[in-house]
Amino acid sequence: MATTLKDIADYVGTSVTTVSKILGDKPIRVSEKTRAQVQQAAELLNYIPNAVGVNLKKGRTDTIAVIVGDLLYPYYAKLLKEISHQLRSQGKSVVVCDIDNNFETEKEHYLRLRTGYVDGAIVIPSPTTMTAQNLQNANGILSSLHLPLVIIAGGGDYLYPGFSTVGTDPFQSARQATEYLLSLGHRKIAYVSEMPEDSPANRKLAGYRDALAQHGLSDGELVFRGYARYAGGRTAYRMVVEAGASAVLCSNDHLAVGCCSAAINEGRKIPAELSIVGMDNTMITKQYTPQITTVDQDVAAIAGIALRLLSSSEERPQHIDLEPELILRASCLPPAMCENDEKSEG
Repeated sequence: MATTLKDIADYVGTSVTTVSKILGDKPIRVSEKTRAQVQQAAELLNYIPNAVGVNLKKGRTDTIAVIVGDLLYPYYAKLLKEISHQLRSQGKSVVVCDIDNNFETEKEHYLRLRTGYVDGAIVIPSPTTMTAQNLQNANGILSSLHLPLVIIAGGGDYLYPGFSTVGTDPFQSARQATEYLLSLGHRKIAYVSEMPEDSPANRKLAGYRDALAQHGLSDGELVFRGYARYAGGRTAYRMVVEAGASAVLCSNDHLAVGCCSAAINEGRKIPAELSIVGMDNTMITKQYTPQITTVDQDVAAIAGIALRLLSSSEERPQHIDLEPELILRASCLPPAMCENDEKSEG
């Protein structure tokens, strides 16, 4: 049974009120000897303050909910670790809620915030649930909560206009990666994404298409949507090859690794026969063979800005998009056709 204030009072031979005020660091006129006895008794009896009572007195819980799209995805774990580290340095705790790429679960987590069990929430939504209808529903629920909220989503002004958002600019991320593949000579570049539909909110797709348009190209039949996790990348690989693409841009690293794995298992040489680019710069892209070119997101900066926005007194939503950084590794080369042309000209 948990130790109570009365247990400590009986042990020391004083009143519950005296014990409560000493342990609550409240003003009370007692001798230093009594104060020390109460504190020692609390430690000896393994006294743990009642969190509910303490929180009621403080008017806050010192706890932040982090609602995460998919805990199996390495980028979310990387970001969650950084948020947790920064909150811990502020003396606060984290409650983690996994959406698991399911919108019904996502709604349940949002609605549970109404109970007031946390001081605020950071939402890292799942791209796989971002249909136009789901976004509308999510915005409606979140607007009814009257709780400090920050959403980690690049292009947040398109997705969540009523809330403060922070993330890496998704348009520039995809545009930069596509421009790099174009600079190598690729002209048939596929795009594989976890987002389920062609929506104006899909800013990565818009960036990919913009880069192609600047070179007088279109995506043709090279856009493949609705593929999640490693297995989704393996499945999408077959369509990328059948479409005749010489390069593929994946909207996250999990997809890129899955695509690369399927290609290698089939005996295809990466990058000599297919160039692959991911996004997020998770650890696996550096550990994989070949190491995978990817787009970095500064998770430390994103976490720090999210926490600052969460405690901001600014009433108007703020939308902050950080610049991406392309990390060049070994998974890209000029297309084989270009190499053959060069040899024939020589």
